[in-house]
Amino acid sequence: MGSCMLFLGTYRDNEVQVGHAVFDLIENLEISNVPTNKVSLAGLDQEDLNEMISDALCLSPRICKSLSDIVFQKTKGNPFFVLEFMQSLQSRGLLQYDFYQKRWVWNEDTIRAEDITDNVLHLLSSKMNRLSDDMQILLKVMACFGTSTNDSVISYLTQSPEYSGVRNGLEGAISDGFVVEDGVHNNFKFAHDKVREAAYNLIPDSDKEQFHYNLGKILCTICSGNGKDEGDIVLLICSQINHGIESIKADNLCIPAAKLNMKAGKKALDGCDHKTAYSYLDTAQSLLPDDNWESYYDLSLRLNFLLARAANSSCKYDEAELILQTICKRARCFQDKLPAYFLLGKVVDAYNTSSSILSSLGETVPETEAVTLETVGNLIPETLNMYAEVYGDDWLGKKMEDNTLINILKFYSVMSTAAYFCKPSHMVAYFVSKMVQLSLRNGVCQQTPLALLLFTSIVIRFDNAAFVGRIAKNAMVLSERFDLSDEMAELRLHFHMGAGHLESFQFGASNLREGFGSGLTSGNANTAFYCAIQGTFYSIISAEKELNLLLQEIDYYLHLLKTYKSEMTRYYMLCYRETVSILIDKGDATGIEAKLCYEDISDPGNKLLEVFYFHEVFRNYWLGYPERSNYYVKKYEELIEPRYFEAYIIKFYKALNILAMLKKKRNGAKSEDVDEIIASMRIAAAHAGPNFRNKLELLEAEQYGIDNYPDNAVASYKASIESARETNFIHERGLACEKAGFYCKRMKFTETSLECFKQARECYEEWGSTMKVDFIQRELDKFV
Repeated sequence: MGSCMLFLGTYRDNEVQVGHAVFDLIENLEISNVPTNKVSLAGLDQEDLNEMISDALCLSPRICKSLSDIVFQKTKGNPFFVLEFMQSLQSRGLLQYDFYQKRWVWNEDTIRAEDITDNVLHLLSSKMNRLSDDMQILLKVMACFGTSTNDSVISYLTQSPEYSGVRNGLEGAISDGFVVEDGVHNNFKFAHDKVREAAYNLIPDSDKEQFHYNLGKILCTICSGNGKDEGDIVLLICSQINHGIESIKADNLCIPAAKLNMKAGKKALDGCDHKTAYSYLDTAQSLLPDDNWESYYDLSLRLNFLLARAANSSCKYDEAELILQTICKRARCFQDKLPAYFLLGKVVDAYNTSSSILSSLGETVPETEAVTLETVGNLIPETLNMYAEVYGDDWLGKKMEDNTLINILKFYSVMSTAAYFCKPSHMVAYFVSKMVQLSLRNGVCQQTPLALLLFTSIVIRFDNAAFVGRIAKNAMVLSERFDLSDEMAELRLHFHMGAGHLESFQFGASNLREGFGSGLTSGNANTAFYCAIQGTFYSIISAEKELNLLLQEIDYYLHLLKTYKSEMTRYYMLCYRETVSILIDKGDATGIEAKLCYEDISDPGNKLLEVFYFHEVFRNYWLGYPERSNYYVKKYEELIEPRYFEAYIIKFYKALNILAMLKKKRNGAKSEDVDEIIASMRIAAAHAGPNFRNKLELLEAEQYGIDNYPDNAVASYKASIESARETNFIHERGLACEKAGFYCKRMKFTETSLECFKQARECYEEWGSTMKVDFIQRELDKFV
């Protein structure tokens, strides 16, 4: 599904210096090959300005020339400044309408002789100084909040004696053109940022900090007096109060102000404004006393976790680590320390601590040696049977009420995640099964959706696909009920690691790309990049994106990883990049020096080894080296626990390799192996048709060709081409056309062969593989 977005951004080149964030944004857009257009909007030139003044005064340009030259000298052609300057001339009597001559008149010498500053800001300030008190107060208040102010703020302020007239002042400011109304967002904004600057200058510099502080205090008092939570305006209140840190201390308001800033920081985090959140939370931290962990323990614990999250999301990794270390040192109990252990990456500590807590909560946590593959092999069907028994009941509506059980589920969740990194893989299945069983017996809670999705990613097979797929879909429905928006990236990831394989791989690539975005915006960079890893994998194997665009996307991820520093993700992306580069042009023009080295991952226990073998199978097949590809198939099959669905992709290429060797009568190629793979592909196509039907039909076509069943072979090639077209697997459609072309050439069906090769070339061009286009073109040249 395509999508388009037009982004417009503006800045004044005379107000930003080198190093400003806007230049970083422009550079990142260019690095990511996002099409951009830069438009410089200059002021009116002298000729255009003269024409505008001529039109406004209903006089010929020749007569207005002397006046427009003065106006241009004063305003440099800025349209807003021109309007203000002309109004100033008229209000001061320097530009008048002469009824006797029936035209506007002026005296250039008088205008030049008048003490009129070149600074239009002075004109605005002079004009504002003559306004009513209500209008001046309104302009000061709005200037404190920036370029715009919401109507709710005006309504709150009218309830205070100091600002009771701001509503009247607002009407006057709108009437005089200083302020305009944005009806869509219920905001009021300054007509120009110079108007805001002039309004802010109405407050003496020596009074500005106190003015902000008092404004914030009044808003806070009004909200408290009305029994209302600061809610929507808490960020605005803090933005004002924080101008008066010394006043806060003098008024003994440090703890209330710290709580208010923490609330503002949490709201900014929820809105994915991480840098703003960090600023508020850091201010809250600075307001706490030195003994805050003793005197305000709960506040300190919660604030430090929020501050660590904001620091991490703002790329302040060293600071986030120091904050988490402080929590580990100062927190009073294991339960409070546990999230910090896990965030610090101390997974063994997190695992052991969770085990101790679960034991204290009455759960029996066995030693790793006591949990065998046989134990887990019995636990999984037991869990599936339990789910089958309650599936027809209103189990999803039964909520877990026991807080102890909810905590047990949380710690099992921590242990399952920690076990992935520091324990044998069957331990993950053990803990996840325990989580699901707890929910099945006692009802659902916020941890249940993730537990169910983790469980489905472990147990799903083609022979249970329909049933396990329903479990996964119920988990996603349940996540909406609990409004788990912050965890949506993680939920999407585990859905596509399991039941999502039954959906189109291209849908998975698109959905996980959204998961990457939502993960970053929610501050969960690790999950975001796991989404990027799985989504890019799907994109490669399904041709979801044109290869050159996919290469740009991978380079964008690698660029981000300079900031986020995830070495595991970098390894994956370097491997993916090398594959895409080879597919485009064998890496001749698109390759880079940095690559994933086999020596870095040669340890058999390294999870990256599976990725390396998979991509060697994939690359070598498309390069036309079936024997070498098959060598890596065998290495892949030697792995203890290859991923279930990826193994079916490997089977597809294994069969293609064997078929290619059978055609060349190479030793070691057995047609029985192909028969076995085709039988398994029929099962795959029955449950995940969009991903496997065209593969099955292509293997059948090749087998029919070798066995000399021409009618069946041609029919299967056509079926494979059509299936690939329906699912938009453009690379495999090209492959089916290519294989059909070679078969028809061998059978002397010259015209059909030529047409198939032409279609293959078109498909490979659309895919973006110059390497394959050149290969097919060489075949086409042989027909001439």
